[in-house]
Amino acid sequence: MAPIIRPATKADLSALSNICLLTANAGTSSEHLHSHPALPGLIYALPYLSLESTWGFVLENDGEVVGYTLGAFDTRKFEESAEAGWWPSLRARYTPLLQDSDAALTPADKAYINTIITFPRASDAMMAFAPAHLHIDILPSHQRQGWGRKLIARAMENLKENDVKSVWLGMDPKNTEAAAFYSRLGFRKFEGAEEGIMGITVHEWEEHTV
Repeated sequence: MAPIIRPATKADLSALSNICLLTANAGTSSEHLHSHPALPGLIYALPYLSLESTWGFVLENDGEVVGYTLGAFDTRKFEESAEAGWWPSLRARYTPLLQDSDAALTPADKAYINTIITFPRASDAMMAFAPAHLHIDILPSHQRQGWGRKLIARAMENLKENDVKSVWLGMDPKNTEAAAFYSRLGFRKFEGAEEGIMGITVHEWEEHTV
């Protein structure tokens, strides 16, 4: 049976967390970098099934979720919702570990916990380009088969349906393959964007994919 793209649900939480972990090291697995493997997904995947202004789609193959695209229509609303209802419990859970010598935290664990403590807000330049942002990750078994393009296409269709005219995304600057992939789809750097940030308008997407 061919893979399908469908709306993400909370039944997908475990799969999304796992995919995030397996792609968090500049597109490769970060399993070996963590003693707390849930951390990447808690920051970059799971909030998009719980917070205000969010959306998500998954790529499913024979009942297994093998990829996703997740995002927020309004990044400021997402940030406010996360600050009120997502980060507080995670800070209470993970911050004490930084002072616990028995926690056996790895450098990657510490970096992610510090991100939870002080999650960076989107810059004014990013918000000026687009209120919306997205993430996309696919397991290696389903990469280079056109599914990334199809997931982005579904995301762009969703944005258009909700009257959102542009979107940006962020990536590890070391992930040059991802940067090349986004460039092929028409994503570009924009004025004031930090390293690793690219964006596209719905109109540019439609022009590029004609």
